[in-house]
Amino acid sequence: MNVRMTNLLLAHKMSSTNQEKQLINILLGKNSAPKKRDVFVRSSNTDTYFCNYTANMGKKTNYISKDILTLINNNNSCVQWEGNVCFLRDGRTFTMDQIPPIDTSGLKEIKAENNCIDFGKNQYFKYVSGDGKEHYLYTNDHGPGSIFSEFLRGEPYDRTMERYSMFWNYIGTAKDTVYISERFPFSEVEAYLEEAGIQPGFFTVKMGDTETTRFYTTCKYTNPVITQERYDVKYESLTKNGGILCTYEPGSVFKIKGKEYVLSENHTLDIPYGEDIYDMEYPSNYRYGVKID
Repeated sequence: MNVRMTNLLLAHKMSSTNQEKQLINILLGKNSAPKKRDVFVRSSNTDTYFCNYTANMGKKTNYISKDILTLINNNNSCVQWEGNVCFLRDGRTFTMDQIPPIDTSGLKEIKAENNCIDFGKNQYFKYVSGDGKEHYLYTNDHGPGSIFSEFLRGEPYDRTMERYSMFWNYIGTAKDTVYISERFPFSEVEAYLEEAGIQPGFFTVKMGDTETTRFYTTCKYTNPVITQERYDVKYESLTKNGGILCTYEPGSVFKIKGKEYVLSENHTLDIPYGEDIYDMEYPSNYRYGVKID
């Protein structure tokens, strides 16, 4: 189709809406949109904490609604874009300059309470790294991550924030944490736990629709974070069936945090549930279960 436009009509259209201006630019060949980019999937559909727009955000009055902002941050698979134009699955469109910046001034830092760290669901929060810098995240139905609307606005990639969210998603959702050292050195694991206020022992991670219990051990020869299932298997062997300690003589003394536990005739120890059974001192006259004197 050939498009012809008089100067008068063009002048009239140039004073029209932004959407019409964008159409004119496309017709005149002034807008060459790049190819669509795929986005990673995060899904959620409930209400969220919503920012207040600050005075220094300018006088723009055509920001997208709270509902749309919530939608794209809860489920970024619902939006695609070409150039600076975003398309929702339901047919609505908006430009990237219509996405409001998140007001981060009132965001709280997530800290553990009673050895439970709760990232909430569908909310914004901040992480303060060891160097004192603030990093801003959002928790959807599944776990914490970057704020997708800020990504669309062109905010730079934040590696520190991505690694922080990767750590907590792994701790909170991994079926088994035995391979944690392949992703994070033990020193980094301990730093994240200490920053969050997690104390050694059992702790709980809540994020989105997930709640998980882990065990934080201070033993230097094993993974710092153990699943509750693995803890229970070892605890049963030490306190009930005696399988691990069958080569030790009854009366042998084991220590946990300086407290002594004497091996019974059934080769079991009377250890309270929740003690750090990974950080245990074995009798000095044994090596790997074999008596040496």
